[in-house]
Amino acid sequence: MGEATTPPTAKSRKWLYAVVAVVIIVVVVGALLYWFFIKPQGIPWLFKGAYAKYYGETTVLFITVEMNVRIEVVDYNATHAKLLMYMEAETPVGTQEFQNVTWVNLDEKSYDVEGYNLKKTYEQEVYIEGFGTRTCIIYEYESETTPKTLMTIYVDKNVEWPVKIKYSSEAAQEMPSMSIVLTITESNIPGLKK
Repeated sequence: MGEATTPPTAKSRKWLYAVVAVVIIVVVVGALLYWFFIKPQGIPWLFKGAYAKYYGETTVLFITVEMNVRIEVVDYNATHAKLLMYMEAETPVGTQEFQNVTWVNLDEKSYDVEGYNLKKTYEQEVYIEGFGTRTCIIYEYESETTPKTLMTIYVDKNVEWPVKIKYSSEAAQEMPSMSIVLTITESNIPGLKK
């Protein structure tokens, strides 16, 4: 016989929504970060309609949160790419959606992420289910303001596209600890298609 579960309280729902908002912000920052690593010449993903979908799941305050993310190139020119980022967080208490469109300068090459310090960069073989083993350049970041808050972005070396984004933080100031890994699940980009 299964254990009885009690419905989330208003306080736990507030914390859950706050945590989901933090995850969404981190994912947006992580996704935008990648676009500053590249140059516009010969990029396999630089075409209208290029996209990738990601999925991740975590538990916050005993509540499961499922994240679905889609990043798509909706337009571009010689110096900029217009990106649409759509995120959906599903929980037993509801679904939250977030969408953002932004133009990103392709000529800039910066490893700075606001609020984070780049701690380490290295190359490693990484297995991604459905995509096989990929050679990735891995960028590890640490939050400047929140101790023990880390973000890691795995960028496929050949395709120059993020295939995995990890975020983790330890409990602090009434916020629960959390960890989420967003992994690519689908793409139409040459070199990443299943």
